[in-house]
Amino acid sequence: MSESLYFDSTYPAAEAASEPSNLPAANFSPMPRSVQPRIGGLAVARPGRVLSQDDAIALFGLEGDAFAESLFARSGVRSRRLALTPEMLKTTLQQRTEHTEGQLLAMASEAVDQLGIDPSRIGTVISSTLWSLGGPSLAHRLVERYGLRPDTDKYHIVGVGCVSSVPLLRLAVQALAADPLRQVLVVAAECSSGLLTAARADERTKIVGSALFADGCAAVLLSAGPGAGGPAVLATRVHQVPGSLDKVHIKVAGDESSMFMTRELPSIVDAQLGGVTDSFLAQQGLRPAAIRHWLVHPGGPGILEAAQRSLGLTREQLSASWDVLAQHGNMGTATSLYVLDRTQQQHAPRPGDLGLMITVGPGITIGHMLLRW
Repeated sequence: MSESLYFDSTYPAAEAASEPSNLPAANFSPMPRSVQPRIGGLAVARPGRVLSQDDAIALFGLEGDAFAESLFARSGVRSRRLALTPEMLKTTLQQRTEHTEGQLLAMASEAVDQLGIDPSRIGTVISSTLWSLGGPSLAHRLVERYGLRPDTDKYHIVGVGCVSSVPLLRLAVQALAADPLRQVLVVAAECSSGLLTAARADERTKIVGSALFADGCAAVLLSAGPGAGGPAVLATRVHQVPGSLDKVHIKVAGDESSMFMTRELPSIVDAQLGGVTDSFLAQQGLRPAAIRHWLVHPGGPGILEAAQRSLGLTREQLSASWDVLAQHGNMGTATSLYVLDRTQQQHAPRPGDLGLMITVGPGITIGHMLLRW
């Protein structure tokens, strides 16, 4: 983070690429032809209370601070959900652990309940949060809560943050390929209320986090069975930018925490995203013009503006991302799935439409997932 809001089988292609990319090959997973994974269900939670940016400034005790008020106004966020209270701000992260883990389970349950899952059909549960001090994991607790089979595979992933949606679905597809008769439940949850701490006027990095981050959770049901609806996952890829480990990271020490994103992040996105995206699409025999729906992680206005420049897109083409940022803030792990939900609700993709999800997070890692409705 920084004071400049820089948060944060190959299927038939619709259009052939003119030239192959000369970028080095990255880790790419076409889907096996025998398995057609589809996002058969998607649900998002709306937890806690809704705060305006004025409410949030008051919560963090930053009223009257000219820098903070300007930053909050330029954040692209109009409202977001936070369970954080003034009383919680006086406690350490460790003292909040029970509340944080309870909030994660409550948000996850709200999302999963909307899916109407059949417990007997779930073969794998994959959950993820930016960080967690609790155990058993969220995945373990979901198995117990919904009475899933004792032999259900379960995995909980931490530290992936804003890039999570692509790696999580990538892992889910691999699990589905191993057991295509059962479904995979993916839960991406973020309780920023458990991580945000009070910021002094001179702690500009922390003020940026206070302006952007929020609570949220999304659940996805991936299926390959007959009659599975929703968009098909055609291919996924993750690309870690060399030498960028120190550009986006989280620090937790004692009762303090901060989420750091370098001021250079938009420049890195601007320089890297276009070429990496062209390379991924070329592997599918596609050009960018074939993509009908662009789903870019709304890490902050700087990220979205850099993505528009690098990809040659208009703000309207990223309207779902801008809307999620405005109405929900940056929910880290869950955010890109909110963009997918918004796209499906607002833009009503037609059969055959192609969509490209792009995530950017710690690493710096860029994720791509090609979808077809």
